[in-house]
Amino acid sequence: MLKPFELIIPTTHSSRTIRVYDPETCNEERPCDVLFMHDAQNLFDDEMSYHEVSWRVIEGLEKAHVTNMIIVGIDNSPTERMNEYSPYETNIELKNRFIKGTGGKGFIYIDFIVEDVLPAIKNLYHTSNNYYMAGSSMGAYISMFAAMRYPSLFKGIGCFSIASWFNEDKFLNSLKASSISIDTSFFISVGDQETSSDDLKDFPDIYINNSKHVYEVLENKGIRHVSFQIVNGKHNERQWMNLFPEFIKFISQSS
Repeated sequence: MLKPFELIIPTTHSSRTIRVYDPETCNEERPCDVLFMHDAQNLFDDEMSYHEVSWRVIEGLEKAHVTNMIIVGIDNSPTERMNEYSPYETNIELKNRFIKGTGGKGFIYIDFIVEDVLPAIKNLYHTSNNYYMAGSSMGAYISMFAAMRYPSLFKGIGCFSIASWFNEDKFLNSLKASSISIDTSFFISVGDQETSSDDLKDFPDIYINNSKHVYEVLENKGIRHVSFQIVNGKHNERQWMNLFPEFIKFISQSS
């Protein structure tokens, strides 16, 4: 059952919708794991999704045969998404879509999830101590940052089509310097036809290299559970929907 509620988010000092999938199986004897995700409008319902097809995460849990996981989706902001999903300002400018100086509120956004959303979920449901986070594109970028900022909190991260080109130098330097637990699980995927602008012909290679670089850093850090794959797909929810059950199985088996 989907149960939305509202919290004040400090990035905009306004109410933000949190959408929670409750499997209604959580109890004191069998507490539920918790998966935090971004862009909640695109997670549960095709009609609500910005791109006609959602991640269909509830169906994905069923396909993975996982019945004890709560999914907590945080709505994105139409005006603040790029700012909230990056801890670093971008140095990219592309036809006014990406403007230099955008970004930098990722610290506030992730702290909001950990300090406000997580306690609210723990208060409402019987939860285990297995917390995960996943997202796509900029949502993958901020999910990886969450693992750096809270290195022993999240047991697994879903990094779908990471848009680390937003500021890859700062991101990779921070990832290399981070104290992420070697027992954290990372599921990394990218499509072979990804783009965020038709004006940049080498965008597919950029996306593939972004994911490769993340994988290489994690391997060099000795992370024990890393899955990396390049799939046939574009930069959209249909690709992420198809991979979601595999991600759920991976983090469930790695915990």
